Amino acid sequence: MKKILLFLLSGSIIAGINAQEQLPDFSVYKVGNNRVVVAWTHNYQGVKQISIQRSTDSLNYFKTVGTMPDPSLQQNGFPDATAPSDNMFYRIFVMFEGGKYISTKSKRPVVDSSGLADAYNSGNKSNTEVNLNPNFIPSGFVQSAYIFASTDRYVRVELPLDKRKYDIKFYAENGQPLFELNDIKEKRFKLDRSYFSTAGYINFELYADGRLLEKHKVFLPKDF
Repeated sequence: MKKILLFLLSGSIIAGINAQEQLPDFSVYKVGNNRVVVAWTHNYQGVKQISIQRSTDSLNYFKTVGTMPDPSLQQNGFPDATAPSDNMFYRIFVMFEGGKYISTKSKRPVVDSSGLADAYNSGNKSNTEVNLNPNFIPSGFVQSAYIFASTDRYVRVELPLDKRKYDIKFYAENGQPLFELNDIKEKRFKLDRSYFSTAGYINFELYADGRLLEKHKVFLPKDF
């Protein structure tokens, strides 16, 4: 059984995304091929929802393009790979418990100088090798809200914030067991890429109090 190192999702330990602004301000970066990363931190209490909105106009016609699975995370980001261009306007909508909400001012993306572009494009060695891009996700594949590959090159785990006992079993694509995490104490942490011995799909089973909560998989590109 491998010894697994868990990286808590707090403070400056999240590598490569240290340039995030704090809400109601936020950062928007161009990362190539019309792709954009929206990044932020916050110290709000009682956050019920955080959504990312996009428009061609700085004030009107905003549409939601993503909603975060766990808005309580203080440091987070959203990769937008579906924008018609990297010159759109973005804003963040935050709803609090009790119905109160705020909407940030809109921003256009700027050229990345924080290292996020490297995290997204380090594998993109030529125009014909786009599948090596660490942000590449196969068409039609929807990542789990609990266990997924993140932009900072870790496998990220975000468990429900309740009192249930959680266990995770990881398997290679051929079904061979890789490792297990049992009676997990931390609900937010990251797994280093080196603990997964292969690229491609990594299957997992997530259990809550001994019952199967989710059976899904994570996709790890070759240069992840």
